[in-house]
Amino acid sequence: MAGVSGPMLRYDRAGGVRFLVGLLFGGLVGSMLLAVPVLLLGTLVVSLVADEARWLIFGVMLFGFGIADLTQRTPFLHRQVPQSLVRMLKPGRLGVVWGLDLALLFTTQKTTSLLWVTLAGLVLVAPQAAPVVLPAAWTAAVLAMAFLAARSPTLNSIGEEGLTWQDLVKILRRSSGIVLIGTAVVGGFVMI
Repeated sequence: MAGVSGPMLRYDRAGGVRFLVGLLFGGLVGSMLLAVPVLLLGTLVVSLVADEARWLIFGVMLFGFGIADLTQRTPFLHRQVPQSLVRMLKPGRLGVVWGLDLALLFTTQKTTSLLWVTLAGLVLVAPQAAPVVLPAAWTAAVLAMAFLAARSPTLNSIGEEGLTWQDLVKILRRSSGIVLIGTAVVGGFVMI
């Protein structure tokens, strides 16, 4: 997303804005579609698994995803949105198609495991929140990406610190890992 929107904003501001609006719209549709199976699966899990077991499973998943982030092994699908679409579709349509693809989680790398933790939490703890949480998370992600793309369209460095994109991803993953492990540990003590 950022690799396309940054250059678009730099060389074709109107096209870049259309791409971002399409991305937001497509992602909102995709996240609402994703909310349906999450809600159904979560409702089934809640009806079949005791509260304590669901919270224990969620705590173990928090810890595991935290370790994955700390070790820079955040799980993701090894499929990118088809790059050929950049040349085939106009920016607005491209944004819609990419937003749908990304929000349905069929594609691309994940910077941290927070998305997976959110999905696990929705299925195990609060499935009824899926129709609100997933579109809100998508909106926050697109707004953050748009801010970064507008601030540093080439993604060579982020901010005045001169961090490369890879450095920023490592910092975000380590921070996420610490937060997830800390949350799992604190949650474990609270549950005892």
